[in-house]
Amino acid sequence: MPTPYTSTKVESVQRTVDVAIVEDNKRYVNELSLLLSNSPNIKINGCYTSGSEAVEQIRKKKPDVVLIDIGLPDISGVEVIKQISNNGCSTEFLVLTVYDDDKHLFEALQAGAVGYIVKGTTSPEEIEAAIFDVIDGGAPMSRDIAKRVIETFRVNSSSQPKTKFDDLTKRELQILEYISHGYNTRKVAEELYISYETVRTHLKNIYQKLHVHTLVEAILLFKSR
Repeated sequence: MPTPYTSTKVESVQRTVDVAIVEDNKRYVNELSLLLSNSPNIKINGCYTSGSEAVEQIRKKKPDVVLIDIGLPDISGVEVIKQISNNGCSTEFLVLTVYDDDKHLFEALQAGAVGYIVKGTTSPEEIEAAIFDVIDGGAPMSRDIAKRVIETFRVNSSSQPKTKFDDLTKRELQILEYISHGYNTRKVAEELYISYETVRTHLKNIYQKLHVHTLVEAILLFKSR
C-alpha cells in the first residue's frame, strides 16, 4: 500500500538519528516520542511545548531532525524554523501539523522546512520513515501537499525564462547535477570534498536564484530545462 507522502529519498540511514519534537499537545508528544523511541535508529533529543523554549534548546543540543508543529502557544513553528535556520544550525525541520492550507505550507518551506506532513494522514511508521528520508536528503510531504507544491512550481516556472540557470555558479550546477542523479546532500559533500553545511548553503542560494522553495522543485526544474 502506498504511503500518503512523497519524497526524494535515495538510500536508507544506518546511523542513530537525534530527533526533537516541538508540539504543544503534551499527550501527542508523549505518544509520538514513545513510539519513535522504539526504533533502534532514533534517539529523542528533546520535547518542547513552546516555540521560545524550542529555539533555545535546539540551538544548544543541535538535533539532526526536528518534528515541529506550526501552531504553538507563543511564537509559531514557522518563526522557530526561521530563527534557527538563519543562525546557521545544521538541524533539519520536518513540519508535522494539522494545517494543510497553502499559506502555512509555503511560509514553512520558505522559512527552511525540508518536509511537510499533515497529521491524521500519516502513521507513526511513516513518520519514522520520513525522518530517515530527511537525513537522506529527501523532502517528505503528504501526497496532497506534494501535488500542490508541484502545481505551484509548474505555474511559476511556465512564466520564468529557462535562462535563470545562467545565474547559477559552476559549483551550484554541479551540485544540482549530482542530486538529480540520486545523490543525497551528505553524499554530494563527500564527492566534492566539501562540508555538509557548504552544500546546504549552496542549495539555499540555488533556491533563491531559481525562485523555488524545496529540493523537489529544484530537481524538477533542473530536469525540465
